[in-house]
Amino acid sequence: MTQKNKFILCLGDGMADEPIASLKNQSPLQAAYTPHMDALVQTGKSGRVQTVQEGFYPGSDVANMGILGYDPKDYYTGRGPIEAASLGIKANNDEVIFRCNLTTISGQKGAEIMQSFTADHISTDEADALLKALNKTFLKEGIRFHTGVSYRHIVTMPKTFDTLECTAPHDITDKPILPALPQGDSHADMINIMERARQVLVEHPINIKRRQNNKLPANFIWPWSQGQSPKLPSFQSRYGLKGAMITAVDLLKGLAKLCGMEAPNIPGATGFLDTDYQAKVNTALRYLETVDFVYIHIEAPDEAGHMGDPQLKVKAIEDFDKKVVGPVREAQKKDAAIQVMLLPDHATPCRLKTHTRVEVPVVLAGSLFQYNHGNSYSENGVANHLWQHATPLLYEFLNQCQK
Repeated sequence: MTQKNKFILCLGDGMADEPIASLKNQSPLQAAYTPHMDALVQTGKSGRVQTVQEGFYPGSDVANMGILGYDPKDYYTGRGPIEAASLGIKANNDEVIFRCNLTTISGQKGAEIMQSFTADHISTDEADALLKALNKTFLKEGIRFHTGVSYRHIVTMPKTFDTLECTAPHDITDKPILPALPQGDSHADMINIMERARQVLVEHPINIKRRQNNKLPANFIWPWSQGQSPKLPSFQSRYGLKGAMITAVDLLKGLAKLCGMEAPNIPGATGFLDTDYQAKVNTALRYLETVDFVYIHIEAPDEAGHMGDPQLKVKAIEDFDKKVVGPVREAQKKDAAIQVMLLPDHATPCRLKTHTRVEVPVVLAGSLFQYNHGNSYSENGVANHLWQHATPLLYEFLNQCQK
């Protein structure tokens, strides 16, 4: 009897980057000590993959949807609705769903800059108190704020705001907010809502205490990437496999729930460098006893890229290698049926502090895959092989193209 294959996808969000002078003109992937990721390349099939199709913004929403095998051209409606799905938020037909960051802006009126699109990584408890205050102000106007994790939240609004053109707040770190404010029909009404929210936030006791403790206040809301709830066919109907998503962030949990995958809440999983790696890996391996496919998502490298901190990004990558890829390799050594796929969803160059649409390094390793001459896990260390986009890559990983 043939042993059934099991599949683990390890994704280091935003790991890919550019050469950086302070890292001796190496990228963070090249500069980091990554023996486990390198070992996968040295035994597996590696190359590069374009995770973001042409015409789409290189966001984690579009990239991870494609990596899961769902073509964004067919299914993408906006980031807000995906994250809302993870929270069980349902919008009425006359409503639209926005992702909403709690942010920190600074500077004189009319010349403010986006100082922190994370409000200094505000805690979820603090954020919840702030959103409750906003709901008291706006609920009668059909505007509802829903608490997510840390700075990442949801707001549902009347459908009149559906056609606004909105900018992702992480695209304007240290840049003026004025050119990036919402554009299009109803933009004046949206900007008015954002300004009124600022009045509520600035003098809230939470922010007074944060300023006293030398933390940045969450003094501004930033709604973006709105849409209606998407409808995705189940992962199992697509691949004949049961799956689970191991992540701390609502975006990935939302994608999982929309396609019928398990998405457990993991104590200690934060979506930052202080996340409980061991808890996430232990949960993944436990799920692999009852499902066929586990997707382990680690947010920390992306956050470091958004902060523009090369050394922090190197640390995040090394933590990912040691605390996630290392234990996964140990599990693979004990069980030859385990196949491993490793990649980032996109690049987040420290120089730009935001995402770019470039090909990223990927490796497939296990008994199903033959070595094809890669030498290390980095932008130029993998083999000279290209997948044009991510959907066929997952089919190949799940052995659909190797019958």
